[in-house]
Amino acid sequence: MEYSPVTPLSSPTEVTQAWLEQVLRHKLGSSLKLNSWSVKLPETKSGYMSEVCFIQAYFSTREGAPEEKLSLFAKFMPYEKVLLDIMKTCCLAEREVEFYKHAFSREFRDFCETSGVHHPVPEVYWAGLEDSKMTIVLQDLCSDGLRLSASVEGNSLKQIKCVLATLAVIHGSGIAIIQNQERHAWDIPLDISSFENYVVDGINKQIKIFEGTPTVNTLKALLPLRSELFSVEKKHPFLKSIIHSDLWAANVMFSQDDQHACIFDWQFCRIGNIVCDIMTLLLMSAEVSCYTEHLTEILESYWKCLEQSLQSNGVTLDESLQDFLCNFESMWMYGYTFFSASLPDLLKSHINENRVRSAILFLEEKSVFKNFLSDIYKQGINKIGNV
Repeated sequence: MEYSPVTPLSSPTEVTQAWLEQVLRHKLGSSLKLNSWSVKLPETKSGYMSEVCFIQAYFSTREGAPEEKLSLFAKFMPYEKVLLDIMKTCCLAEREVEFYKHAFSREFRDFCETSGVHHPVPEVYWAGLEDSKMTIVLQDLCSDGLRLSASVEGNSLKQIKCVLATLAVIHGSGIAIIQNQERHAWDIPLDISSFENYVVDGINKQIKIFEGTPTVNTLKALLPLRSELFSVEKKHPFLKSIIHSDLWAANVMFSQDDQHACIFDWQFCRIGNIVCDIMTLLLMSAEVSCYTEHLTEILESYWKCLEQSLQSNGVTLDESLQDFLCNFESMWMYGYTFFSASLPDLLKSHINENRVRSAILFLEEKSVFKNFLSDIYKQGINKIGNV
């Protein structure tokens, strides 16, 4: 389907009946008639990086047809300069618009349906970017009966496996695109240097939690190694796909029975190692027992879903489960880095101190910090020896 000439808007205040009718026709057909509509702003801006609004639309698809109702969610560029600068520096609008255009495509929908998954991301009505204006119009997931579930104690094993089953299909579609050598806006490297200060703040919060214990010395040793922390993915390459890059529970909505998950907020999406998404989800959002007691079960379940989605769509995969498990073990410091970066905003509101303690002690017991610091030390010695 060709994109109709809908113009991106600057804010929810610019929504008009004519514009909204164009958006709906883009999705539902040119004979659609918009009968009435309303716009509602969220009660709080907490959790929204962009400007957003909720739209109720009442329409008929043809003359004499019964009136139908739609609940939509629309995103626009943020007003705040700090957020706008981040959006521009990291090309976040380009990434998200491109992703949702991809999600609108017949190619993506066919891949997902063949894999047995319907709507792994919100249903897309329109996505566009022009100059400094961005507008993305999606199905309001609450109207589909989906709900957020982001407990400070972490998400259950059932919920985590549900998210990863959905994620595996999205990753599978990205692998297929890469194999076809297609290029998209999410190929743009993601500059995350602006988030280094968040990592420092997060590690300092961990130091306060572990005050008076030997772990403090380890955490202090990590503080000056920000660039090394952000280079872990590059040092341990693996299977590349479209990845979310900000995958945690607040960017997922679940069905009431936790059998279906829908993943949204794709503004940080990029081409990268599939392990990155799994790492961030586990450390930022899972109950501790998920990775201390059920890690192999979780990873095998994800890999099985990935293989099935690729096989059902005729895509071959050279990598094995064992390759995946080995790479996962090498990427714990990546997960730790983004877990640390999340703490300045999420500690207490979405992650409690007990979960922080458990995650750090788990990584410490696995010698993740020790091995990372040892490798950095060896690299330093080698550089001195080559001078």
